[in-house]
Amino acid sequence: MDNQFSIQEIVEIAIEIEKNGAQLYKSLTELAETSHVKELFSYLTEEEKRHVSRFEEILISLGGYQIPKDYYTLEYMDYMKALADEQVFHKDIKPLEVAKAIKTPLEAVEMAIGFEKDSIIFLYEMRDMVPDNDKESIQKLVNEERDHIRRLSAIKNQIT
Repeated sequence: MDNQFSIQEIVEIAIEIEKNGAQLYKSLTELAETSHVKELFSYLTEEEKRHVSRFEEILISLGGYQIPKDYYTLEYMDYMKALADEQVFHKDIKPLEVAKAIKTPLEAVEMAIGFEKDSIIFLYEMRDMVPDNDKESIQKLVNEERDHIRRLSAIKNQIT
């Protein structure tokens, strides 16, 4: 049973993922060689910081909220743990080390696209677990992640 999370813990995982994302994007901004890549990663840094703030607001709004019983099964919580563990920006990852290991702007953009896709999956699953008044906020974050993918794809097309 110790693999199970509360909704508060899941939101805390999302906060940690976004914080690490902001740190990585900040490092990539500093390492970027072209202005359009630098601008994109600078923008994504600020977006991730804004997402942290939104998740912190959601965490406060949860109070004593409990995950609906249909979602609170051992299998589902194992699934959520697996999603969190597979995130590029998981809490055990050192963002600066990841940034330094990236050799080309294309690698940086492809890695960021993967992170944004993973974030959408995590957010979709989280959306069904939060109270109704927070579902719209989660959906807005999903939409923003989609926009990030569009921007990253445009930069990827320019690079290739």
